[in-house]
Amino acid sequence: MPFVSRVVTALLAVSALTTAAVGVPTADAHAAVPTATATGSRYTPLDTARVFDGSVGTTPVVVPIAGRAGVPANATAVVVNVETEAPTAAGYVRITPAGNDARVALQEFPAGRTISNLATVKLTSGAVQVKVSAGSARLMLDVSGYYAAGSGSTFTPLPTVRVASPTVGTTPVPVQFAGRGGVPADATAVVVNVETNAPTADGYTRLTPLGRDASVATQEFTAGRTVSNLAIVRLVDGSAQVRLSRGTATVYMDVAGYYSASSTGSVFAPVDTTRIETGTLGNTPRTVRATGLGGVPGTATAVVANVEVQGTSSDGYLRVTPAGQDASVAAQVFRAGEEVSAAVITKVTGSTAARAFQAKVSRGTAVDHVDVSGYFLDGTSASGTGVDVSWPQCGSPLPTDAAFAVVGVNGGLANNTNPCLSSQLAWADRSSGGTSQARVQLYVNTANPGRQASVWPTSNTLPNGGGTVPNPYGTCTGGYDAACSYVYGWTRAVEDATVRGISDPTAYRWWLDVETEGTWQADRSQNRADLEGMAAYLTSRGAQVGLYSTSFQWTAIVGSVPASSPLYRLPSWIATGAPTLAAAQQACSGTPLTGGSRIEMTQYVAGGFDRNASCV
Repeated sequence: MPFVSRVVTALLAVSALTTAAVGVPTADAHAAVPTATATGSRYTPLDTARVFDGSVGTTPVVVPIAGRAGVPANATAVVVNVETEAPTAAGYVRITPAGNDARVALQEFPAGRTISNLATVKLTSGAVQVKVSAGSARLMLDVSGYYAAGSGSTFTPLPTVRVASPTVGTTPVPVQFAGRGGVPADATAVVVNVETNAPTADGYTRLTPLGRDASVATQEFTAGRTVSNLAIVRLVDGSAQVRLSRGTATVYMDVAGYYSASSTGSVFAPVDTTRIETGTLGNTPRTVRATGLGGVPGTATAVVANVEVQGTSSDGYLRVTPAGQDASVAAQVFRAGEEVSAAVITKVTGSTAARAFQAKVSRGTAVDHVDVSGYFLDGTSASGTGVDVSWPQCGSPLPTDAAFAVVGVNGGLANNTNPCLSSQLAWADRSSGGTSQARVQLYVNTANPGRQASVWPTSNTLPNGGGTVPNPYGTCTGGYDAACSYVYGWTRAVEDATVRGISDPTAYRWWLDVETEGTWQADRSQNRADLEGMAAYLTSRGAQVGLYSTSFQWTAIVGSVPASSPLYRLPSWIATGAPTLAAAQQACSGTPLTGGSRIEMTQYVAGGFDRNASCV
């Protein structure tokens, strides 16, 4: 049965680990009932329109957006510029999915100063929520596009490059993007950082599609003060337009990517905004790892984030670029002692285990905070999520949208076989791929029944001429101890690899499914020895091995794992019991099962169906 329905059972099972019987098979955490899952979302740019204008205080205000300004009911996220006007106290503004009050800041402000920042925010029931941390302020939300499954544009990240630096006044100035900085002629929108340099009067910058002059502001400014803000603007005939409300200024435009109808671009996956990094920046670029944190998988092509700097030791600017690239562009300009944020959409580069971007400040030092609100994936992939199935799904229709699959080898017990193993492996082999996970993986049930075992080892020699087990715990003499537990685990793994119907054990990663529903010894060191025996045999055959459990169950059954144990560095697959992909993605940033492990997958339950998020 799905893990979520087993949480209470697990709590009751801790005190009874020595009495659980190996008997009638029970459906395990990998039971599945077919259901649909969300795929990556594509972007539809809109003419910028105001969807909210009102007073906001420290209590969250829910703002419905779906069904307004061209945003459909099935939108998964929106791109919105948030303007905070005349705040009564110093603080910050926060915009999050409705019902989620994550402790993140979109933009900081001093009392009385109007300021803007772009946000890409997931919709919950078609809505977002906003608040300020202190006092009250007038907030205006201007939507410029939305993400939804199905039709729309994919995203292609680019190395950040300056494409225009016109002198701008109150008359709109056309700016051509198509054909410049890597932007193709068929681009529907561009991601551009807009820096307004040395304005001659107080006012605001407005960037809109060519020929459209909607009453919205991309960024407010005061005379003589340089400011920046990210914008995603729809293109008309490959161009946009920019103007100021008052005075003149030089406006620098740095392109970081574009949207188009290309099938090879990237699709968007929104997440609940999560902080992935806090560190100190200097004027040497520092690499910021994005993958495996905040639910960002190793196949991400770009991330959507808000980068806040505080405690700035001198005037300067923040620069955020793909790792290894130090383009002369600024994401945000700041003064000494100021706290300020910048929205960024930046390409990530590197291996699937450590894709990253880099950040620096131009002068002095500053503390930075990075909050991720989504990521982009290769648009040719399927859902980007995996599915795990086993004997409970025998005869049931299986999903067709899995990017990868994990198939249970056993029939509910550690010593029997899944009767549908062959057909389920054939189904798994049709997984679409497109993630860093192997398309087909296996899991096996585990147990250490001791006196309740139908057959318990009495020596290090396997039955039926199976050879001698190299036992780090010494010689098994039939006792209920670590030495014989190790042999028992080794024996179970031999059977799983040789008699269950797996033609090539080395072709798969084998996940050891460790759950309190199995029969275990009260001595956790014996249970650890049992699992070590299983892992040792499988790795001796050249197979990869991982650990599946929850923190609670793992602690109850195995406890602490020393660095000397072969389990110590095995990857973790965490069962969350959560009903959403977003929750599973956040669990990627949790604590692995051992001190030397890392979380590579998390499991969640959607409509009774076990899905898996890749964390690498």
